[in-house]
Amino acid sequence: MNISNRVTHTALAVLGALNLVSISSIAGAEEPPMLINFGVNGSWYEPATSGQGFVFEVAPSSNLIAAYWFTFPVEGGEREWYLAAGDINGNSAELTIYQTENGFLDEPSMVETNAVGSAYLDFSSCAAATWNYQIDTLGLSGEIPLQRIAPDHFCERFLATANTDVVSHSNAWVDIRGDWLFEGCVNLENSDSHGNELFSFTEMTVTLKIDRYSDPDCGGTHSQQILTLNMQRLDKTLALLDGAEVIANRFILTDVDNGEEIRQLFYVDDRSDKPFLTHGLLGLSTDSEGFPTELPPLFFEQVDNTQ
Repeated sequence: MNISNRVTHTALAVLGALNLVSISSIAGAEEPPMLINFGVNGSWYEPATSGQGFVFEVAPSSNLIAAYWFTFPVEGGEREWYLAAGDINGNSAELTIYQTENGFLDEPSMVETNAVGSAYLDFSSCAAATWNYQIDTLGLSGEIPLQRIAPDHFCERFLATANTDVVSHSNAWVDIRGDWLFEGCVNLENSDSHGNELFSFTEMTVTLKIDRYSDPDCGGTHSQQILTLNMQRLDKTLALLDGAEVIANRFILTDVDNGEEIRQLFYVDDRSDKPFLTHGLLGLSTDSEGFPTELPPLFFEQVDNTQ
């Protein structure tokens, strides 16, 4: 389907009017940043306290990680375990710790599961993590450095596409690598306009090519703006598109030339045979971390470069 339409919209709908913020931690990165992915699933422990540890289970499409903590009571003796679960935010997660009581071995019973504390889980790499916990019912807190028990076979592989695998409208994983084209004309607030936009996604970057015009309705002098941005996918969120909530993905984009940061959303509609993509409206409403909360109805069609 060819999306050729003429749209009048605010300049804040396009990347040429972005509000940029200085950052240095991501610009020029040569390796994929650590992101929680399927590869961290499995058993982790602190060698100094061998005999107790954790099993992690990641559900990326739900943006959740679960932790099963096998340990002992403060006074020692019989075993004790906790369940924790929380939202993923890049390489870390904030979790609520739960404890289940009043059960019997292989017998049905009226068990009780209650929240007893909180934890912050931070992965510095595919092989190392830190568990900070606060158990309110015991008045205890602490920090546990963790390492994998078994060798990692998948985490590094998942990192290669962690920034281009996004959660779609239907809550499925879609790989956005390749070219996406918007065909149309958008009138901007300062009486100029932009025409076609091409987004080219690789494993670590997105390159934008935007046709710009000095007059409304894509008239007057033509020029082309080209930007290359490093990108890091953080997690999924909800955003407004035509007044309805949809699943979008939060990204940090960093200009490779000057290190400036853009906090952006990407949304993929996969309800037809061919998916479509759009990005967030910048400069309007934002969440507490500065990411846009609204999406414009300006859609990019994936380009088939095999023909």
